[in-house]
Parts: sequence; C-alpha cells; structure tokens
Amino acid sequence: MKSVRTLDQAYIKRHNIENLLSTLERYQPVSRTELAHLTEMSSASITRFVSALTLLGLVKEVSAADSAGRGRKAVNLCTAPDGMYALGCHIDPRSLRVCLMDFSHRCKAATEVILPLEDRAPQRLAQLIKEQAVRLIPEHPDRLRSCGISVSGRMDAEHGIVGASKAFGWSNLDLATPLSEVLGMPVLIENDVRACLTWETTRLGLKGAEKDAAYLYLGRAGIGFACMTGGKLVRGLNNAAGEIEDVFLNPNETLYEHLMEISMVERARRFSPSISSVGDILKAHRMGLTWARLLMDDFTNHLNIVLQLVRAILDPHCMILGGDMTDALRTAPGLLPDGDYTFGERFEDACALGAAAIALRRALHERIDQALEDTDAAERSAAL
Repeated sequence: MKSVRTLDQAYIKRHNIENLLSTLERYQPVSRTELAHLTEMSSASITRFVSALTLLGLVKEVSAADSAGRGRKAVNLCTAPDGMYALGCHIDPRSLRVCLMDFSHRCKAATEVILPLEDRAPQRLAQLIKEQAVRLIPEHPDRLRSCGISVSGRMDAEHGIVGASKAFGWSNLDLATPLSEVLGMPVLIENDVRACLTWETTRLGLKGAEKDAAYLYLGRAGIGFACMTGGKLVRGLNNAAGEIEDVFLNPNETLYEHLMEISMVERARRFSPSISSVGDILKAHRMGLTWARLLMDDFTNHLNIVLQLVRAILDPHCMILGGDMTDALRTAPGLLPDGDYTFGERFEDACALGAAAIALRRALHERIDQALEDTDAAERSAAL
C-alpha cells in the first residue's frame, strides 16, 4: 500500500507541475502569487515547484512589477525557451524532415532531404538523421534531450516498435533502439497522423484535457485518422485506432478507393490515360467533363460520410483536415463537404513538429521526476 501512495503522490506532483507550466506559458510573465491564484495551488507548493523548475533551467525570473497597493516589487516568472530542446523527424518514402524545437514549442530550425531507396534501413536512417541534426544543434548541445520520429503505419509507441508499415515494408521492427544508439539520446516512435494531431492541438492551443480533437489525413498514397480525448491520443487495443483506409464498404471495395489520390487517378485513367494527379482531375472537373464530375462527387460523398461518423462517434471540439488531397481541394469550391472543421499545416512539417513536441514532453517528464526525487531526498536529509 505504501508504494501505491508514493506513486499516486508522484503522479499528482507531476500533474501539478505540468499545470503550473501550462499556466505560466499562457499568462507569462506572472508572479508566484498570481500563479498560486490561477492554479489554485498553495503558495508553498508554487515556491517548491518553481524552485525545482528554476534549477532545471526551465523557468527564469525576468522582470519586476509593482505589487498592488504596497509599493513592493514582485518578481515575475516565465519559461526559458532555451532550457531544453528536442529533435523531431518525419520519415516518408520520399524524404526525411528534421526540425529542432525549443522548450516554448518554437521551431528553431529545420531541414529536409530526399530519401533514396537504399537509405531506408534503420541504421542508415539513423546516420542521415544524425547528419541533419548536426546542422541544427543548438548553442547549448547538452540541452538537446530527446528525439521523436514520425512514420506511417501501426506503432507500438511505448516500446519503439513499428508493428507494420506498408510504405516501408516493415513488420515488428525495433526502430527506436538503433536510432537511439547512433543519436545518443532517447528516441520515441509515433504514427505520423497522431504526431500531426499532436502538433495541431499544440498550435491551436488545444493541449488541455478539456478539449477533444480529431485529424483526418487525405494523402496521395494513404488516408488516416487520429483522435485525442481527455488530452491523450487514442491508440486502441492493438495500436490500430485510426487505420481506416482498409475499411470495407462491401466485399469488393475499401474506403481508400474513394478517397486516396492514387486510386482516384487510376480510376480517372480509364477515361483519360494522361491523368497523373488530382490536379489533372480538378482541371477536367473545371472543364465540365462528366467523368471528372462523377469522380469528384463520389469523393465528396464518401468524405462526408467519414466526417459525419467522426462527429457522431467522437463529437470533437475541433476537426482538422490535412494532407495532399486536402491541400489540392481547398482551392476548389464545393468539392469539400460543408462542415465545422479547420485546415492543418503542411502535413510533413506538422508530423516532424508533433514528433518533437512528443519527445519534448517525455524529456520534461523525466526531468520532473528526477527533480522531484532530488527534492524529496533533500527534504528527508534535512529532516534527519
């Protein structure tokens, strides 16, 4: 029983520190007294947590302001953007995107390179990531704490295992270990659509547990779905939540045939062999060609079904659309169904940024846990 109480206390402390940091990010610069009022924590707890975060270099004193009515000076606090960094990488069959994120979730630098076929082995990917990371290393390299990897497929994020990735032909592949060994830091693996949703909720200020969000990806060679409820990503029993492209509409057809660009182009070529992209289909649609109109009507109808199902099952506060198909159709009035949704940033960029945000959060947890252990040890020592 004693170990359970200790674990519960550690969880509560971590939750309180995250609440403090979230409040600080939103209202900074802010005094300790104001933080106690905004977070509804005691002044003693605020003082203790701020001291621990200051020692970690994640919070700093920035200015002084007059306190109301007494003429005294109250020291203000803010987060320290350069207190910690994380790398974020998005790997797809065509390219490798790497970004550097600071503690304030700002992208400090980014780079992208073409990914040749022979460079898709984990060891070679690790070397490529390291080469790109060297170009992005911050002024204080010791503050680079972790790396997040975004890749398509079914992921066991807890153990860093790629369960299945059609794009790379991987199955039950330990991707985290070889990357961690080469990079010399913890590496976390995440599904690309979930990583993208993580960034979009961060960008839109939906990180809190009270905001549910969903992301629908419509790409050239894949479609996917991710949702976040209670502030946490939904993974499912077998890490398969959101794998919708293989959902059968009848015994002979799946959802991807109606929403994926490659499939739509293949169908369009039956009428016009020169079609090579959704842009060509849209051009034919603007020309009033019957086959193009029927093809796009079919796309819109099936997309509308998916969106209605998401609304009916999850009813999220925010529904986000992204991917190559979405980007192409945003400029084509009437082809995206009516609805209350927003458009995401460039998918590859958002995936890398989301992977970095996930890695940053994990590194923060580890540093907080260590700070709490040190604080508790110091208090026990003082009590003796």
